[in-house]
Amino acid sequence: MAVSKLADVFKGAYVDGLKLMMALATPTFIVLFGTMLEVVYRPRFDTDKRSISIARLWSRAIQCWLLYSLSVVVLFFAKSEYSFFFSLSTIFMLGVTPFTDILKFYAIALTVAPALLWTRNRLGLVPLLILAVAIHILHPVLRGLPSPVVFGLPTEVDRLAMFLFGIGGAKLGGPSVLHGMTLVISGMALGKILMGSASGVAAGMTRRAWLVLLGTGLSLIAGAWILDSETKRGLGNMAMRLDSHPLYFAAGILGAFAVTAAAVLLTLRQSIAPTALWRSLTFFGRTSLFTFAFGNMLLYCVPFEPTTITQSALLTVLLMAAITLLSFCFDRASQQDGRMAKTVSGVQTSIHRLATMLSDQGLRLIAR
Repeated sequence: MAVSKLADVFKGAYVDGLKLMMALATPTFIVLFGTMLEVVYRPRFDTDKRSISIARLWSRAIQCWLLYSLSVVVLFFAKSEYSFFFSLSTIFMLGVTPFTDILKFYAIALTVAPALLWTRNRLGLVPLLILAVAIHILHPVLRGLPSPVVFGLPTEVDRLAMFLFGIGGAKLGGPSVLHGMTLVISGMALGKILMGSASGVAAGMTRRAWLVLLGTGLSLIAGAWILDSETKRGLGNMAMRLDSHPLYFAAGILGAFAVTAAAVLLTLRQSIAPTALWRSLTFFGRTSLFTFAFGNMLLYCVPFEPTTITQSALLTVLLMAAITLLSFCFDRASQQDGRMAKTVSGVQTSIHRLATMLSDQGLRLIAR
């Protein structure tokens, strides 16, 4: 919000660069999701813990969809343009929201993650990487396909086609599920690179992280030098993201690799800050889903529209402080033996029970 208002007043490379760095947030988180699949879930997937792993992924998928649905309910009450029927169609992924569409992406990505892990273990990482590259090579073909509206289908189908495959003319934030999964696959490759072989993981991780940071950092510097200002503005103002342009994903992957490698190096050198400080900040990770969902719901409920840089900056600081405080209080309340903790635990238990049942039934069907 502050960056957007800043760009209305100031022009230049610094503002474009700031917008570009913020635009890398979405691909970075999706790449990290792929890294988590590779590092945490894949080793368990061919063991007797497969059912537990699938249940955890599907439990998270259900949580994402429920929070996404709740955000739509908030929009229904906060925004007059969200009618009952449009809100209902949005809950079933046929509509669009200002900020929380990424939750429905994660709901789908987490649902198909077991299939991706199965393919990864059976075929290896190289075929998946080839498929990911092929999807971006076919960008002109995919974008050239006619919108479902041309065939007389409703706008909702157009939105669904754009959300799933990046096809059509609907204006969605993106990335599509198809293109987003290429980021997930890239994240799995990053996890493989950082972890190395099964033996001596910790010993060589620092060296591998430095190599990743050096390689991607130099690539980003070269790209910033080579690309013209108009292209860089397109990367930062969502034009290329909306178009599912391969350059957006290339920049996103390089940026995500660099940020992740830097974070790994920082984590491995914990001596630069007291251990107690690192532990005090872990509530951000424990409540990340809550923070994102309810933080954006808070944004939906704010009717004030800033008109100056000062107003925009002040509103941003206040909202960030409110969201951080909300996240911290939720984390503390969830860990204590109170009503909220019992409610949250009860909801999560019910969701996990449903996910476990679906996982067990799915594995039984496959085994037949």
